[in-house]
Amino acid sequence: MNSVSIPLLSSPLPQDDQSVMRSLPRVEAPSLEDLAVTISPPEAFTPEQVQARFLELARPLATERYRYPSEKVAWGDEVLFDIVGYSEGKLIPFSVRSGEWVRLEPEPVLPGLFEALVGRTPREKVAVDITLPGDYPVESLRGATARFSVQLWGAREVTYPELENPAFLRAFGAATLAEAMKKVVGQMEAEAKQLLLSQVQRQVLATVAERTRVKVPATLVDEEIRRRWTSSEGQVLSQLGFDEARRDESLRGWLQDTQTRAEVELRLRIGLALGAICKRDKLKVTRERVEKLIRDEANASGLPLHEVAAALQAEPQNLVKIDQMALHLTAVDHVMSRAKVQVAA
Repeated sequence: MNSVSIPLLSSPLPQDDQSVMRSLPRVEAPSLEDLAVTISPPEAFTPEQVQARFLELARPLATERYRYPSEKVAWGDEVLFDIVGYSEGKLIPFSVRSGEWVRLEPEPVLPGLFEALVGRTPREKVAVDITLPGDYPVESLRGATARFSVQLWGAREVTYPELENPAFLRAFGAATLAEAMKKVVGQMEAEAKQLLLSQVQRQVLATVAERTRVKVPATLVDEEIRRRWTSSEGQVLSQLGFDEARRDESLRGWLQDTQTRAEVELRLRIGLALGAICKRDKLKVTRERVEKLIRDEANASGLPLHEVAAALQAEPQNLVKIDQMALHLTAVDHVMSRAKVQVAA
């Protein structure tokens, strides 16, 4: 690290960011006294969960054969498709997917959809009518009748090696199937622990947000939802050739979804609360924190560290983002250090 110049933010925010900051409401930093949350311990893994994870980890070791256009798609195949959902003639928000390989297996949130693709040909276009379940993510559509338009673009048959095959087991660093499964369970337990820590953090930050007396303007919520839609579903709809009217319909679905609005508002409240805490408690970004973020960015992108550092120095906007992320993490650590976490019996 000593041979690489690591940039730190030393100049004011760019003009665009300053205007955004001016549009945010003023917030008084919430108290961190008696900050406590209670969490439930994670449930034990089911055999089905362990098996599914084992197959997921074994997928790179499997062989695949692309099906001919005249062949039939089979249960357990992986299919490449574009999919769009409609209810009462309107686009279902969050239903649009494109260019994804998906394994054909039961999907509780879309009962009957993948089953209807079995026996089709790899280039077929299919319309599937289903009833959305009572726990469908979009609350207003639970129990509604929906039609999903699916354009299949390809299918491949996936064959896994014999599970007792020594070469297969060595890929898991194991000599026996039981040992391999034990390693898989160990990895799942480590991930469950990390997930639990994330849930604890989210619950603590939600408590801090509740203590923050601020009214988040609806326009800010709209702006954030619109940004998310533009970078995801809006982009896919444009690629698939949907006209402006349909894209506007999709965006309205996102903007009107109560769960999405609540989640976005919570994130904005947390951000405002952390910003106020940083100011009140005089929190500062350390060079070590920035260095770690830049190192992580270099590792994720596969680029040399010096190239990432040079790009940040050349693009102040990117440096601002790194600095803001470092300050956010510093504030989160500060809040979590004041929190008492209890595990429910």
